[in-house]
Amino acid sequence: MLVVNLALVLAGVAQVQAHYHFPYLISGSGKDTVKWKHVRQVKNAESNDFVSGGPTSADIRCYSSGKKAETGKVAAGGTLGIGASQGVFHPGPIQFYMAKAPAGVDIASWDGAGSVWFKTYSEKPPSSKLGETQSWSSGNKVDFTFTVPKATPSGDYLVRIEHIALHNTGKPQIYVACGQVSVTGGGSGTPGPLVAFPGVYAANDPGVVFNLYGGGLYKAPGPAVWTG
Repeated sequence: MLVVNLALVLAGVAQVQAHYHFPYLISGSGKDTVKWKHVRQVKNAESNDFVSGGPTSADIRCYSSGKKAETGKVAAGGTLGIGASQGVFHPGPIQFYMAKAPAGVDIASWDGAGSVWFKTYSEKPPSSKLGETQSWSSGNKVDFTFTVPKATPSGDYLVRIEHIALHNTGKPQIYVACGQVSVTGGGSGTPGPLVAFPGVYAANDPGVVFNLYGGGLYKAPGPAVWTG
């Protein structure tokens, strides 16, 4: 006879509920009401788990399951973002990156490999010195947005959200997803610095393995934010 340990079952359910994924694109036309319409479905769509391979894994780019997504639209200078499946409560920064597909390349089939990503948003820590009782501004929020710089050239882009959860010191939980969007009315800026995923973060990057409870100064990993 099969004996089920109810405590273990409930613990597993709680683990799934505690984590999250990012299935909804947010743009000037509003927020998706259908999961994975404009965001590539991730491998943790059912498990809600973080990228198991860490910051040097190929999954750190988009964590894509390979399923196709449609391409949304946003005007340069407009609001762009991605919504979570539930409140993001683990402490740590939300960051956004974008990558422009090469001319003539179908964005739906482009994987974003190479040094093509530029940072568009980086959430600041709650104070210069962090501690166990302090909360990040992302705490329990569902929707995360930034303003697309007006100088962003028109074209098709991947927009990548990441949340680096720092509560388990030395063992970061990184959650990522990539949406597809066409930028219209763009400018003539040159976004940068351009970085690659994987590649830009080392396994021992201070912004990834930071001791949240040590009271030190936190600096998010990756390049500076491009503002146009």
